[in-house]
Amino acid sequence: MPPRRRLDEESLSAVLSGRADHDTEIATDDVALVVRSIPLRPHGERIGAVILLRDVTELRRRDRELVTKDATIREIHHRVKNNLQTVAALLRLQARRIDQPEARAALEEAVRRVGSIAIVHETLSQAVEETVDFDEIADRLGRMVTDVSAVSGRVRVLRDGAFGVLPSETATAMAMVLTEILQNAVEHGYPGMADVAEVDAAHEGRIPVSVRRIVGRLHVAVQDDGVGLPADFDPDTTTSLGLSIVRTPVESELGGLIEMGPANEGSGARVQIDVPMD
Repeated sequence: MPPRRRLDEESLSAVLSGRADHDTEIATDDVALVVRSIPLRPHGERIGAVILLRDVTELRRRDRELVTKDATIREIHHRVKNNLQTVAALLRLQARRIDQPEARAALEEAVRRVGSIAIVHETLSQAVEETVDFDEIADRLGRMVTDVSAVSGRVRVLRDGAFGVLPSETATAMAMVLTEILQNAVEHGYPGMADVAEVDAAHEGRIPVSVRRIVGRLHVAVQDDGVGLPADFDPDTTTSLGLSIVRTPVESELGGLIEMGPANEGSGARVQIDVPMD
């Protein structure tokens, strides 16, 4: 929206005199006008001018409403982010008071899941549009999952390709799915690495995240070089919460497909996601 300007009498007189081509806007608290002066010079000498007026009061009112609406939406995302962080903090405190390892691990997983959604809302609170650059979010999720795991510093998440800009609804669902896939890869793919005193760069765990946007579809493949899936693993019959959290958003919310199986080469597991993009 162009800035609203109030012209003094001298400037207004210069515009209305038509001495030169000039566009400007005259605005009060109630009215906004765009004024354009066009000098008339049929034989090289100015004989007068045409003054065009356009009432843009309603247009400027709508512009102000849009600015207010955008600011309100960003504030909502900011407050949602703060509330999610508060929930995560409460879950973290509760986890510290629990003696049972399984219960503590479940709460810590919940903290990571809530945190992944909070990252999306934090990005939306800083954006003008209801879309986000998901590459930054994906990189933050990869760091978050590995930093808080038992194999911190021993496993790296490496992104190849770009998610690009995603709508907010798609970004939220994709953040949940990607967090869960990476968490499963880190937690189950490298069970003995946490006990190793030191791991050199040549033997550290690597989890490549390959991303491609092709012909209106988003392809994501996450492959680890860990121990791989159990011999009796069947994605169609398993009832694990983690798999449900991955499958439900992909199939129900994003209208996509998901495949799980052994890695293409060597050891490890591979998860592939294919979702349509408008």
